[in-house]
Amino acid sequence: MKKTLLLSLIMLPFLFLAPRPIEAEAAHTPYQIPNGGFENGDLTGWQAFTLWKGESGIAAFDESLVHGYTYFDGNYTYNRDDNYQLGITSLADKNSGTIKWNQAEERMGYLRSSDFILGGSGWVSFKLGGGKAPSFAYVSVKKSSDDIEVARFGNRWFDNRTEANRQFGGSGSDITKAEAFLFQYYFDLSSVTSLGTSLYFVLSDTSAYNWSILSADSFITYYEDEPTYHANELAVNILPTILLAGEATASIPNGNFDTDLSSWSNVDGIFRLDANTAISNQGGDSMLGVLRSSAFKVTSDLDHISFKWAGRLGFDKQVFVSIKEVGTNIEVLRYVKRLNIASSFAEGTLQNHMLTLTSLSYEKEYYLEFADNVTSSESFWAVSKLDDVQLITDTQYDTEYGGTGSGDNAELITGLPLSFAVNYNQDAAAFASYFLEQTAPYCETLEGDDVDWSALASEYATLSGDAKDYFVVDGTDSEIVAARERYLFMVEKYPTLAANLFVVDSAGEPYSDSYDPILPPVNGGSNSNLALILMITISVGMLAGTAFIYLRKKNRAY
Repeated sequence: MKKTLLLSLIMLPFLFLAPRPIEAEAAHTPYQIPNGGFENGDLTGWQAFTLWKGESGIAAFDESLVHGYTYFDGNYTYNRDDNYQLGITSLADKNSGTIKWNQAEERMGYLRSSDFILGGSGWVSFKLGGGKAPSFAYVSVKKSSDDIEVARFGNRWFDNRTEANRQFGGSGSDITKAEAFLFQYYFDLSSVTSLGTSLYFVLSDTSAYNWSILSADSFITYYEDEPTYHANELAVNILPTILLAGEATASIPNGNFDTDLSSWSNVDGIFRLDANTAISNQGGDSMLGVLRSSAFKVTSDLDHISFKWAGRLGFDKQVFVSIKEVGTNIEVLRYVKRLNIASSFAEGTLQNHMLTLTSLSYEKEYYLEFADNVTSSESFWAVSKLDDVQLITDTQYDTEYGGTGSGDNAELITGLPLSFAVNYNQDAAAFASYFLEQTAPYCETLEGDDVDWSALASEYATLSGDAKDYFVVDGTDSEIVAARERYLFMVEKYPTLAANLFVVDSAGEPYSDSYDPILPPVNGGSNSNLALILMITISVGMLAGTAFIYLRKKNRAY
């Protein structure tokens, strides 16, 4: 009893100063992603993935991009909430900082949030800037269980100064550049998936230059009721619709473009038919977008593609062909021009190319996307032009096209992420945040026996073995340490938790490090000074706790 009382007194300051729930929205996992507004000042709770050959130096989402500056020489606001946002350069000045503007715009990759469970009203919100061409830069919502994409959003107000001034509250002349301006968006995810589904966000930057770059802020994934919003703030779901999905065969319909673009999705309306070839200059060479095939399957024999290709092929970070998986829409293969074509190539003479699909599953469906993210200001023939797209047999590949030794093989880009698995330390940190926020009110009232320990145990049980080991032993994140200490204190104090020791390692062993408030003497001295320190700590803690409770009650009364 004495030990429990002493523990209670010593832990009072810690309990009251621990992270507290945000009362405006339910700000806790499993319903709210941690660090959704980047207010940690870093990418805590988010995981970056490289795209281009695994090169970290070209990864789009570097931690230095989280800051509280403006952009373009400090003259333009991001319209962020609070102190931080994910920006487009490392500092306000586009020519200074770790990542300068010309470097930032070339970078590509993905940024994955922690998982969250869709709850409450099902509405979510976020702020998004950049992303001139939504076929290349966008935000996806995916299911945690299988990576199926349920929604996709582009920045539909990119560089729209009228809307920027409306959202910013200016007079009409305050925002004169709005490329990276953070526009507010809302969407009801319960319209595309069920409440209770575990989901995650992925910020995608899949091409280089031409504002294929994202700024972002304020991901809120839980609203108890439908939020209030302006009609212009509704996000538009641009989730790809794949022709023949669920009915695919080992063929690519209308790959010859004999009479029209039927069986292909002209996603951005920039492709047109020109002498029985598809070319991306509807509206001019500066137009940006993709041409998407119908779904197809690969077989043991039909596992190569041949086609003819021309345009600005030398710009291989902007003109490329992707093979994507139906459902997840994950880019499983990316090819660029063949190696024996010069980087200066920019013309309309069609060149033979071949793609190898032997790594793909016979059970899944796939589709092609031919990308054009080049403007005429960058290059003459700033287009992608193609014809005769077809699956070919192994025999055709070996005899008619020269096989693996042929110079017609397009170059495979390595380093693409084939899944977006959450990493274990991210998972452990998310649970720590959840535990602290769920137990904080009970610590305030010293009524820990009222905590729903079984619910917390169920949530903890969803962690991987690696995440459990990281939470129990290895995690040094401040919230993980705080959660472990609070857990041990509450085990000592509350019988209901002591009978339900749910924090275990991967082997199922309970976390049992002891919390001992009677520290050993310093340098072999007596405990008299320590006793005095403890008395002061207890007194300050009691006063702080009393004052805090009084203020809380006063605030509630008014």
